[in-house]
Amino acid sequence: MDVLIEQEIELHKYETRQNKTDIGRLIHPSFSEIGKSGNSYDFASIIKMMATEKPSNTRVHSQKYECIQLEPSVQLLKYESALVNESGEISNYAKRCSIWAFTGTCWQLKYHQGTPCSPFELEPIQVLSVSTD
Repeated sequence: MDVLIEQEIELHKYETRQNKTDIGRLIHPSFSEIGKSGNSYDFASIIKMMATEKPSNTRVHSQKYECIQLEPSVQLLKYESALVNESGEISNYAKRCSIWAFTGTCWQLKYHQGTPCSPFELEPIQVLSVSTD
């Protein structure tokens, strides 16, 4: 489901993570997360953490997205991610999963988990087609 992949990628971006309107649109108030560190977060703690982030030239590379329908209005999004710094060094490899729920008006992130994994080969970034209809 392209919209969920697009929204997941939006959440990887500093600008989105600093925008309260975007956060309210993308993250459900009952959100919870088990981070790659093993730490648990809820909506309030993730908002507080994102507010303290500083701009960086390191970017999140994500790939191998797979969407699994759990219910008509609930989707599981699985993918791999890694951090790529400005000199091209790659670190923080992880397998990730997100549960997205349709609220009646939009899809919102309800749960996220990151699990450290062995290094993998980065695939070229794929550009999703965006419909204007």
